[in-house]
Amino acid sequence: MNSLIDRHEKSPSKVIQHSISAVFATLFCCGLMTSALAGPQGSRNTIGLENIQIEGDLQKRILRNFDRLETKRYQPIENVGCLREAKYEWPGDMEGRTILSLAMLQQAVDRDAVHLQKTIDMLPGRVNDKGYFGKNYFPQCDEQQLSGHGWYLRGLCELYEDRKDPKVKKMIEDVVNNLVLPTAGKHKSYPIDPAKREKEKGGYSGEVLNSEGIWRLSTDIGCDFIFMDGVIQAAKVLDRKDLYPIIDEMIARFLKVDLVAIKAQTHATLTGLRGLTRYAAMTGDASLIAEAEERFNLYVREGATENHMNYNWFGRPTHTEPCAIIDAFMVAVQLWQATGKAAYLEESHKIYFNGMAHAQRKNGGFGLENCSGHEHAFLKIKNPEAWWCCTMRGSEGLMKAVEYSFVQSENTLMLPFFNDAKISLNGGTLAVSTDYPYNGVVTVTVEKAPQAGTALAFFKPSWAGKTAMTLNGKEQATTEKDNFISVTKALKAGDTLVYTFKQEPYLVATHNIHTIKGYQKVYQGPLLLGTMSKKELALPNEIKLTWNSESKTAAVESSEVTLAPINDVIDHHYDPKTYSRQILWKKR
Repeated sequence: MNSLIDRHEKSPSKVIQHSISAVFATLFCCGLMTSALAGPQGSRNTIGLENIQIEGDLQKRILRNFDRLETKRYQPIENVGCLREAKYEWPGDMEGRTILSLAMLQQAVDRDAVHLQKTIDMLPGRVNDKGYFGKNYFPQCDEQQLSGHGWYLRGLCELYEDRKDPKVKKMIEDVVNNLVLPTAGKHKSYPIDPAKREKEKGGYSGEVLNSEGIWRLSTDIGCDFIFMDGVIQAAKVLDRKDLYPIIDEMIARFLKVDLVAIKAQTHATLTGLRGLTRYAAMTGDASLIAEAEERFNLYVREGATENHMNYNWFGRPTHTEPCAIIDAFMVAVQLWQATGKAAYLEESHKIYFNGMAHAQRKNGGFGLENCSGHEHAFLKIKNPEAWWCCTMRGSEGLMKAVEYSFVQSENTLMLPFFNDAKISLNGGTLAVSTDYPYNGVVTVTVEKAPQAGTALAFFKPSWAGKTAMTLNGKEQATTEKDNFISVTKALKAGDTLVYTFKQEPYLVATHNIHTIKGYQKVYQGPLLLGTMSKKELALPNEIKLTWNSESKTAAVESSEVTLAPINDVIDHHYDPKTYSRQILWKKR
């Protein structure tokens, strides 16, 4: 366990040697990755979006994305916007993702989605007489149609839970009764034999190329399990336990898949894992968390790029897809909530700041990159924006980043992430400000005192050095447990609590077993550092790094190379044809 615990040992150059892959490998080999729930899953509950007013960089990203989702492309305009042409091969997909994104965005910030109601009003004229999109393929099952309706169900469920519109509930019931229930028994035969799948075909958007038995199959291998997550949420929202046998059937099939051999789409895989964690919370089945842990470990080891994005398919590093990056972020946090293991929370920080943040463009949308580490040391932009899917899923990731920022465990407010915000909790109002991830300073100002006995707990990641806590300038006694620093001092209006921890640049080994050998990475806190270059550069043998808080860069002693975080894409119009950022460095 030394790779997880002893991360603060420093070399003479004060560079931490640390590998996230070693962390997960150690956990897996020691049997900890397959442990049951550490207590009830509900013991780490988010406090609710209605209690959070987000500010700062995350607010900027949400509003930029919201603006993008209200442009013409996503408006309910015939054959142009989110209501796609009939020839579109993913019935229900873009419609569902658009509804999902807008339903979530308007929960995350104080703003209504101006075109959402019109979209909902137009849906009855777009679906078939059974209430779903596309043809009635039964007794066949069209994998892409089912997958698309996974997003349609999720969008309607999120909207219904927020607004309680009975018309939206009826739309969910129509899909459940007329599309979900007729698939009973059919998922048992979903083709998972690698020899019977088209494993080397498919581009940015999947297509149906072959059939096997009753199944019309997609090149996005495994996307039936995207449908599974939508069905699970619908069962919860409608309290339909009659759907449990179908869910159990899909889960049983999912757990039999050799994800690497079949070259499963990582997006479909990670959405399936979200389904497992959702169903575990609904049923109390801790074994599903163990199964999700095992497969998430596999994803980190074989499907995650060196900047915490994804291979679109296992074994096919053609491009990344923010839809999967969002799923990976959510799965990592949900596994931390279920198990309390800090390694998952650390991975979620790195996914957010280096995967999600790099993928978001200046227009608020989300685009595709190369699979960094596969062929060379550079990170490149592959596609400026995947407007047809990823821009919408980006909304969910940003909203979840808000929701995950504040967690309540009994009478303790936990801060697993650090974002500028105002929150309401236990009768009190707190203002949080921070310069994380660049530096380790978090300030909590008490505007209205919470009820007596409310404790605060701040995440201490493995890269954090010495910590300190002050209240109105006076150092406070703290306790540390499970990588959280807690203070129980009673707070009153006007108090200022400051949590600090030292961050210094450190070296990390590559984590994907398929990455080119002999390279390493440099981080500042959770931030992966790189430099703009078309030619591979080298760092000195004895690497000495100094972080500049003002410029947000790391200077390399005895070198002209300056390293900077890669999370700045939203603030720059980078030319995708020329963008080239070195993020891997040869070991010398």
